Amino acid sequence: MNPLAKDDQNQLKINPIHEFLWALTGLMLTVFGTFVEVFFVIPQGTSLESFTPTSLGVTYQLVGVFLTGCLGGKNAGTYAQIAYLVLGLFKLPVFYQGGTFEYLNQPSFGYILGFIPGAWLCGYLAIPGKRRLEIFVYAIFFGLLVVHLCGILYLVGYTFITPIFGNELDPNYLTDAINLYTVTPFFSQIILIPLIATVAFIIRLILFY
Repeated sequence: MNPLAKDDQNQLKINPIHEFLWALTGLMLTVFGTFVEVFFVIPQGTSLESFTPTSLGVTYQLVGVFLTGCLGGKNAGTYAQIAYLVLGLFKLPVFYQGGTFEYLNQPSFGYILGFIPGAWLCGYLAIPGKRRLEIFVYAIFFGLLVVHLCGILYLVGYTFITPIFGNELDPNYLTDAINLYTVTPFFSQIILIPLIATVAFIIRLILFY
């Protein structure tokens, strides 16, 4: 049986077994990418010692999120991130600062929740039956916007609910948090989009779908 077929709307359908394998791959990529920082090299001369690695201030975590959507579709992307969320909440240290339900108290937790709809949207847009680099680019871009939207909404809720339980926050806490978690890393994450799209394009080219 062909693992890849098209339905009546000319949309690419992926065999459930392959969908599961993409989801498992996406989960492993997300976990591994969480702890690997993104660097780029700036040449400052001709010798090997002159090539200075510079951090972009982000990790490869989002590569796992969106590469799964581009390769496996919306279901594989969603399953991978649900599994990632469950593993982290049930005490496996797969999040950047560990795990357990206590992570719900982290103001940045909304961004992790955003991986689920972000991966779904990316996969929905990236598997229309056509292998085109520009489709992957805007699929990842809109998925990234969804991740940040969810993160900001969580920050808003966190800012207004936390004081109810006696944790007073600075009056500028919300704007500072949005600047820290969205504004500051956004440009670096944008830089990753062509990388993810190109890798997805090459892999799908090799696999003929």
